[in-house]
This record gives sequence, C-alpha cells and structure tokens, in this order.
Amino acid sequence: MATDARIAVGLPKHPKTKKLIKRLGQSAAWNLVCLILWAASDRSDGDLAGMTDEDIELAADWTGDDGAFVAALVDVRFLDGESGSYVLHDWHEHNPWAAGADMRSAKARWNAAKRHHGLAEADRLVPEYAAVRSAASNASSNHAAQGEQPSSNAPSPSPSPSPSPSPSPSPSEKDKPARASRKPTADAVVSLSVADLVAEGVDPQHATDWLKARKDKGAKTLTPTAWEAVKAEARKAGITPAEAVKASAENQWQGFKASWLGQQARASPGLPVNRQEALEARNRAVADEWLREQGVSDAGIGQGEILDVGH
Repeated sequence: MATDARIAVGLPKHPKTKKLIKRLGQSAAWNLVCLILWAASDRSDGDLAGMTDEDIELAADWTGDDGAFVAALVDVRFLDGESGSYVLHDWHEHNPWAAGADMRSAKARWNAAKRHHGLAEADRLVPEYAAVRSAASNASSNHAAQGEQPSSNAPSPSPSPSPSPSPSPSPSEKDKPARASRKPTADAVVSLSVADLVAEGVDPQHATDWLKARKDKGAKTLTPTAWEAVKAEARKAGITPAEAVKASAENQWQGFKASWLGQQARASPGLPVNRQEALEARNRAVADEWLREQGVSDAGIGQGEILDVGH
C-alpha cells in the first residue's frame, strides 16, 4: 500500500481533464483526484479488476447519476479496458512509486527472511517476491543462452580424417606459464536483475530496456554500488530512481547523471518530489512488523541488512 500518489501539475489543463469537466461539471475533476488517491492506497498497481462501475464511483466519492462518471472516464481514456476489468491509464508510468509499493514491501520481507533463515526459506515465506525474482532470472538466462549459441541441429564440423598422431605442443608453448584466473571482486559478483529494480519502483519494461542497453554498450553488470550512485544522482536531479532509469533507457545511457537532464529539465514543474527515503523507512517498518509476527527478533537488523539489494 502506498501512502501518497503523484499528480502532475499539468492535470487541470490536460485535454482529458477538460473533456471530463465539460461532460460532468467541475466537481468531476475532484472525483478523479479522489479515485487516483484511493487507487494508490487500495489498488497500488492501478488494476481495478473485479470492481463494478458502482464500486469505482464509490471509491471516487461520485454522487451523480449511476454509471455516468465511469462512462466519462472511459470515454476520455482515464480508464482502459472493459467493465469489471478496468485499469487506470498508464498508471505505472505516472505513479511508479505507488505501483511498486507492494513489491518493495515484499522485497523488504524477503530480505529480512533471507538474513535469518536463508534463501530457500525466504522464497517459501515470501512467494510473491520469489516468483518475480525467479522469472526475471530465468528470462535473463534464456536470453543470454540464445545469444551465445543459436539453435541448430547441424553437427559440429570436425576434420576428416582426424590428424594422427595429434600434434604436440611446441617447446615454446610448453614453457608458457598457465594464465592465472582472474578472481572477481566482491562487488562484481553481485549483479542486480530486472526484479531487483522493479522491487524499487522501476517500470519492468524500462528496467529491461536499460539493462539491455547497458549490455549492448559493453557496460559491466549493474552492481549495488552502481545502483546507489544512480539513485544519488536522481536525488540531485529532483526525480525518482524510476524516472532516472526511464530517461536512461530512452536515451540509451549506460548510467545516469543529474547534469545530463539539463537545467531546463531539472526545473520542470512536472517532475515529482522524491520520496524515496520516506518510502524506504516505511518498508523497514513493514519488515520489522512482519518479523515480529513471525516470532523472529529483529534486534540488530539495520537498514542495509533489510533493504540492501546486495544481500
């Protein structure tokens, strides 16, 4: 559950809003705001499936003719889909932090369980995050395997007849010392996946596109240290990490720097106030409460132990 929602300053002058007001009057704009805030709190993924038109209008505090408000929202495209399976239009793009609230909470609980009980038990206790993590890992593995070895039924070519006896290595080759294997650093061992970024509010498609762009440009794997640097630059720019990833994906940037947005972009009134620290504090509280319900002492667990994507 999210505790707030993003409403762009351009909402009052947006053509959709003006059309809604023209159809139903000025009060309909307030009902739209009420629906957005209700969704952030009770349907943080923006999916209103299972709700009747009456349910949606009650959530928006609509007191006009039955069905009129929902019909107008569909007509101007604030709602997509059919009755009983509506979704708020482009919710993940306009409210990425609210959309990722449940997954961030699940990840906090998963990390806490992993710290105390290990990976397998964490997956059992928090299956909703384990499923996302597993799906992202499998997708990455399949993509990499297809890129390295294309599908083919043809046998590997071999010389015929085979040389006999096999050629012996030259004296110079015998004298060459074996190349020592390069031991990866501790930070390089940990690579963040699409699921890790989604758990922090990043749109799944933006995360996929960005990580692919980084790989195509020959960048190293995204480590927790690199991700923390991106989040720090996002704070400097006055935007969320999710928006930083979106900008990087759209511009094919390997990383992100606040200066790359330009002074005009940083001053844009449409950019939201970054509430990352408040959300992380709430996630820690959720994790602590969940541990107490499981009968596990949370003494000594710090912020890094619960939320650090490197664990």
